[in-house]
Amino acid sequence: MKVNTIYNGDAYELIKQIPDKSIDLIVTDPPYLFNNFSGKSGIFKDRKRTYLEEIKEKGLEKGIDYSILNDFCRVIKKINIYIWCNKNQLLDYLKFFVEEKKCNFEILIWAKTNPPPFSNGHYLKDKEYCLYFWEKNFKFNGKYEDLKTVYFTGVNQSDKKLYNHPTIKPLSIIENLIKNSSVEGGGSA
Repeated sequence: MKVNTIYNGDAYELIKQIPDKSIDLIVTDPPYLFNNFSGKSGIFKDRKRTYLEEIKEKGLEKGIDYSILNDFCRVIKKINIYIWCNKNQLLDYLKFFVEEKKCNFEILIWAKTNPPPFSNGHYLKDKEYCLYFWEKNFKFNGKYEDLKTVYFTGVNQSDKKLYNHPTIKPLSIIENLIKNSSVEGGGSA
């Protein structure tokens, strides 16, 4: 039986310890890019200590440091990666993986059935994007009913509180992504 180990630390440092071409699949939810950064507006205005203030203290308000994408490509056997992001990051990821790395791509959407009720003069934040990039000649492992690109489900408030994570993803979606793009026991589909 294969045992997995979870490491808690700085991903930009930990990934340097991973050997080249040793990973089958990456599913990641890096920091989102926030334009017009503000810690006390919209859905965050009534909180004592906001999520945006916390990420600003950690220097993450500008989103992911895109240099890690080269490390993703170094450690993965063949590009087979899901990246959660917001709309401000779509073009950067597409340029890197599609233009530079010549990958295929798909845009998956988590359509939240219970989005926060605040809009602050904008459309509701009722969706999140997950970009999937893969090298040519990749075969999906999923069945027809598992290959949907839009997931309709709510935010799991209890897990959000339990894990103290403001953008926790539904486990059912993550399980489906892994099942579609890998094989049980290791390896790519």
